Amino acid sequence: MNSVKRLFAGIAGAFMLLTAAAPMTAGAVNSLAGAETELTDGTFTYEIVNGSYTITKCEATAIVSEIPEMRNGYAITAIADGAFMNCAYIPEITIPDTVKSIGRSAFAYCTSMKSVHLPDKLGGIADGTFMGCTMLESVDIPDSVSIIDDYAFFGCQVLSEIKLPASLTSIGDMAFAECMGLTNIDASNSSEFTVSDGILYNKDMTDIYRASTALSGDVVIGNTVERILPGAFSLCESIEHVFLPSSVMSIGDDAFSYCSSMKKIDMADGLNSIGNIAFKFCYALESADFPTTLKSIGDGAFYQCKALARVTIPDGITSVGEGVFVDCPALNGVLLPESLTDIGANAFGYKISDDGEYTLQEGFTLDVHSNTPGLSYAKSNGIAYNVVNRSIKSLAFIVVAAALLISAAVFAIKLMAKGKKSAPAAVKKADKEQKELEEAESYQKILDDSDNA
Repeated sequence: MNSVKRLFAGIAGAFMLLTAAAPMTAGAVNSLAGAETELTDGTFTYEIVNGSYTITKCEATAIVSEIPEMRNGYAITAIADGAFMNCAYIPEITIPDTVKSIGRSAFAYCTSMKSVHLPDKLGGIADGTFMGCTMLESVDIPDSVSIIDDYAFFGCQVLSEIKLPASLTSIGDMAFAECMGLTNIDASNSSEFTVSDGILYNKDMTDIYRASTALSGDVVIGNTVERILPGAFSLCESIEHVFLPSSVMSIGDDAFSYCSSMKKIDMADGLNSIGNIAFKFCYALESADFPTTLKSIGDGAFYQCKALARVTIPDGITSVGEGVFVDCPALNGVLLPESLTDIGANAFGYKISDDGEYTLQEGFTLDVHSNTPGLSYAKSNGIAYNVVNRSIKSLAFIVVAAALLISAAVFAIKLMAKGKKSAPAAVKKADKEQKELEEAESYQKILDDSDNA
């Protein structure tokens, strides 16, 4: 249970482990006199590395706007891991062109920094370099940068625009995740990446890296896409319905987190995995009908999906992580298939109490098969359960197949209509309501037929 709490404490906290090995200032601090291996000028601490200085630390209370090119006759060529981390009084900073490398989390959580000028010969933006810089408005990425690594701009809430340089060849996981103001992504100079309809892809359009948070309404993913990478749609608060084609094999960690208006996502056969906290805080999400190809759902994938009332888990799935459906008060029960062998702690039937503890959800019931891990889970957690006699496999297949047939039809219509002139709003609304009614009636009929079998 404690591990579930740590998961929900925030993905940002987990990332901080990457900086645990950040170099720290060693030995006594010396004056600027002489070519000492380590010195300080009252603001920065420097260390000689390969004949030039690396800044290893900036005083947390310092107010600075630029980094010097030289100190004590030595060029400043590098900034170490975590050197400016948590320096909360830097409004802007200019890094001289002598600097060729900037370490991991170097400027993480500089919460007052609005702009940064990067050096012209910088080779890459390392893991978490500007993570948590919540006031960062702009950054010009020089043409020398070939890689933007994991979490590089994670949580830069007011960053509204990113222009990718021609030199860029790689973007890491979560590089622009949870950037709620990121509405404009420019890849016009890039040969490795492309932007279409507000979504950043690799050049082959098989991977989605990041979507503009200005996206709204229905989002139709093209049938070239195979992977929705971590954090790709996080904080796209205005999207309502997402249509995934059968080409999509994986949904990454945090991919649709904080999509607070999303009511439905249509998942097609072909999907194999859903990552950790993929749909956390999707408060409006009403149902999750998983395809028969799905094998695993990660930790906390549907954490606090308050409106989630219906979940169909197909036979064939083998693993669900810890706290998958924690604090989903509208979800009163789930049918667990025989194939489900690995069930994480607090996966089903738990809520969060006012004091932050995980407690059993009243009125929650599991339908399980005899002699299965699902039955063991229900018993060991004290969750009410029913042992079903009918075939879970056939029931789950029928329910999911019916949902997928409806989803496939709607997806085809959406894909064909994409780019054409929109119908009048009243017609679109009536069409949407009719489809939802037909889907609900079809689902209820399948359940009624199965109960009478």
